[in-house]
Amino acid sequence: MGLFGKIKEIKRGRELFELGIFDQAIKQFSIAISKRKDIDTYYLLAEAYFNNGDLANTKRTLLELISLGPSERMIKRVCELTGMKKIVSDEYYNSFPRFSPDGNKIIFCSIRRDTNGDGVVNQRDNSGISIIDRDGMNEKQIVSDDFLNTHPSFSPDGSKIVYLSRRRDTNEDGEVNLLDNPGIYIKDLEGGVEKCVVSDQYHNKFPSFSPDGDKVLFVSWRGYNSGIYTIDVDGKNEKQIVSDEYDNTFPSFSPSGRKIVYASWRRDTNRDGRIDLRDNSGIYIIESDGKNEQEIVSDRYSNSFPVFSPDGTKIVYLSRRRDTNKDGKIDSLDNSGIYICDVLGRKEKCIVSDKSYNKFPSFSPDGEQILFLGSGEPQRGTVDEGFFGWKGIYLVDISGRSKREIVSKKYYGNTSPVFSSARKEILYLAWRKGTKRGVYLADVNTPPNLQELKGLIEDNLKYNPIIITYIEGT
Repeated sequence: MGLFGKIKEIKRGRELFELGIFDQAIKQFSIAISKRKDIDTYYLLAEAYFNNGDLANTKRTLLELISLGPSERMIKRVCELTGMKKIVSDEYYNSFPRFSPDGNKIIFCSIRRDTNGDGVVNQRDNSGISIIDRDGMNEKQIVSDDFLNTHPSFSPDGSKIVYLSRRRDTNEDGEVNLLDNPGIYIKDLEGGVEKCVVSDQYHNKFPSFSPDGDKVLFVSWRGYNSGIYTIDVDGKNEKQIVSDEYDNTFPSFSPSGRKIVYASWRRDTNRDGRIDLRDNSGIYIIESDGKNEQEIVSDRYSNSFPVFSPDGTKIVYLSRRRDTNKDGKIDSLDNSGIYICDVLGRKEKCIVSDKSYNKFPSFSPDGEQILFLGSGEPQRGTVDEGFFGWKGIYLVDISGRSKREIVSKKYYGNTSPVFSSARKEILYLAWRKGTKRGVYLADVNTPPNLQELKGLIEDNLKYNPIIITYIEGT
């Protein structure tokens, strides 16, 4: 009778859970556990508490679950509720996380104050730039949130950062915001010296260091369209690499620094009488001195976010080729597939289908896998939330096989995944209902052990303010 009753209560609990009646589901699962303790029922109870917004009892139930010796499969399910290792608190709006070259430090932007004086802290406020150890210790703000800072990244030796900073009302609308031009700045992390290397006279975007650390690559709008430029790290010897006759964007260096890959809009592919970002973009490669430009992926389709492989022989990119939302046109609301080709534009292969949403593709350090953000394959019985649904983080072999989920999309929104070049780890942003955006770390191969899992439960399922150290003079 006891086991039969337990099965009936679990079945009823599941039915109530699916109906969203979580408090009654909790009662049914609790009764089942009182008759027989097992891991699966504990998880169902924890999940019901979590969906009911009761983090204290979620935490208590998961800690009891751990004492029963969960399998690797169950550990992964628990991580759906806890999230992975939280490096920076989700009580703030964090963005643009990046590893240092040695993988030991993380740089990111963070909004923490009501800098515009409107009485609330939100994404209209300024973001400072902070640095933190990969274990979540020793956080320091290194660029003040007196300014609106975005897109930081490390130099190859880790001694400097480059970033965009908006400091003036360049469009004279009475406020400094994302509509104003950013200057490009470099800061020496050891000496603390900051230098503006590209003026905010123009609208600049996508700054990054060359592989030797001597130059900064960036996009700049100096007329109607955007050209691609380089400049020495001392702010001298600026050079236009790609003409602004057309719009160009998403530039990045090859590992050797001898070539640059980018997307470019050059034809009126939608036949509306003008060439603009509504048209398709091709992918081009050019030598870093501005010579020998070649189109490697045709603008027959809309292509974006091209990135070199670690050995410089391949490119991964997004390509939008079908009316996936069936609204009668192919545009930015449709899904992109993920493609790979060699640097001559040959051997193109779709490795991730456009059946689901995909973004931010990048190679693993060994060049054998692709990391990306995706909505995954549609699941039977789930509601299609489209572009605005939760997104998971995935790895797929460059052959297009062995796709697997690294970070679940079930209860968290995730974005901006990046690989560490030093360890088999990824960095990303994540949030759940009621939080802003935290910075998280995940091992791509190994789930947390039981001690680490206990730490995730303790740390992630509670309000966890952190102490910030501000550098004098920033």
